Amino acid sequence: MKHNEEHPTRNEDEYFARENADLVRNLRSQLDSARKEIQKADWHMKCPKCGGKLAERPFAHVMADVCEDCHGVWLDAGEVDLFAHVSDNRAHRFFADLFDSLRPDQAK
Repeated sequence: MKHNEEHPTRNEDEYFARENADLVRNLRSQLDSARKEIQKADWHMKCPKCGGKLAERPFAHVMADVCEDCHGVWLDAGEVDLFAHVSDNRAHRFFADLFDSLRPDQAK
């Protein structure tokens, strides 16, 4: 056998080392992306205060996220701005509905 067939050259070693490094980098990137998606799914519709499940509830044309455990109320971006376009009467009804729904004695 020839010497070159038995032993890879230095250029071949460098080539495969680069290929392996690229492969590892790509796999790491894929794993990091997958991990972010899993973490995002784990926290989607979870209360930022206690981690309980959030349920969307309509209040005067605004959807509020209400925690089933601690009864915290969370609004998404832009939902607060909707209040600026709601008349005083509707805003009053919104807060009345909101507070009524959060009373522990209310049947859900």
